[in-house]
Amino acid sequence: MKTLTVQEASRNLSALLRSAADGEEIIINDGALAISLHPVSSPCKNRAKGREALRQLQSQSRLTSGQAESYLREVHAERLAHETGHGQ
Repeated sequence: MKTLTVQEASRNLSALLRSAADGEEIIINDGALAISLHPVSSPCKNRAKGREALRQLQSQSRLTSGQAESYLREVHAERLAHETGHGQ
C-alpha cells in the first residue's frame, strides 16, 4: 500500500494510475480526507456482485449488518422509483 499527499500524487499521477491498475492499493490524503485509487473501468471476471460484495465487506469488518440492510433497502427504493418513473 502506498499513501501520498495530494501534492505528491499530482506529481506522479500517471505512474500512480498504472500502479493502481496493476492492483497496488493507493491512498491519497488531504487533511482528514483519504481517497483510495483503484480501477473501475476494466471488467473483472472474479468481481463480486450485489449481495456477495456486501457479504465480503461484512467479513472484512468494513460494513455492519445494519449498514448492509440499510443499503439494500435504499437500492430497492431507488429501483422502484426508477421503474415507476418517480426517480428523477
